[in-house]
Amino acid sequence: MNKKIAIFITISFFLSCSKHDKIPVVKNPTIPSTEVITIPIVVHVINYTPAPFIISDEKIHSQIVVLNKDFRKLNPDHLNTPNEFINLVADVGLEFHLATVDPNGKPTTGIIRSESTIIAGNGQQTGDQKIEDLALYFTKKGGQDAWPNDKYLNIWIADSSNRFGNLGLPGYANPPGSDPRIDGVVMDPRVFGTLEPLVPYNNLGRTATHEIGHWLNLKHIYAGEKNCDTSDLVDDTPNQYESYSGKPTYPQTSCGSNDMFMNFMDYVADDAMYMFTEGQKERMRALFKEGGLRRDLYLNIK
Repeated sequence: MNKKIAIFITISFFLSCSKHDKIPVVKNPTIPSTEVITIPIVVHVINYTPAPFIISDEKIHSQIVVLNKDFRKLNPDHLNTPNEFINLVADVGLEFHLATVDPNGKPTTGIIRSESTIIAGNGQQTGDQKIEDLALYFTKKGGQDAWPNDKYLNIWIADSSNRFGNLGLPGYANPPGSDPRIDGVVMDPRVFGTLEPLVPYNNLGRTATHEIGHWLNLKHIYAGEKNCDTSDLVDDTPNQYESYSGKPTYPQTSCGSNDMFMNFMDYVADDAMYMFTEGQKERMRALFKEGGLRRDLYLNIK
């Protein structure tokens, strides 16, 4: 009889703990290399009141299409990769979609629109500037508040025209480990998606691919230094002396090897970049593993 009572008490204890969630549950401590991770995006459109752009829903959707091709090795132009690098081209296993539920659990299109005199430059931190002074990221200051970075990828669309009215910095990213209030990517509307308005050099949506690469912890292919002693911390990308622009012809050589200028993390024209490597894939996906800086995002979207 005593033995039966002991068993009953033990079972009751575990059922009680389960019911009240007193036992922490570890979700997916490892991630299979074949698992496709789908990331919700919220696009904060902050249209510049003095000279607004046409930023249609269709234009935004066209960018999502590009991302899902580029990060899944479904872009046909990846076949242009030189034979030397063709076996390194990776299906990163990441897909993106516009958020369907907002932080309060209500339905959303994933596109939030406002008009303001705030521009992209109002989100770039310089020197000892406080985050609170970066108006782009705060609704009360004319920008838009970020949605929780452990549930969404935030993309802000804002004008980055220079003083001559031409395109300035096309886009920039606040990488893993950034303050949650600014974590995400900032893009000029003329380099976003594949519908007008566009600028010729950045007309295929690859600027967003590049900047989201930074958001996923990738460095430039040339590591940002004009020498051969630095690295982008990825083993299968050759060290490269400096960035390329335009449409280089293969091969181009520096640091004792042919350069991988067609990588999404260089600065060539959109139609001259078309691949991530297996090493870059590993570096990006490491963010979602146990201890990674985007682990909470992975757990929340499961």
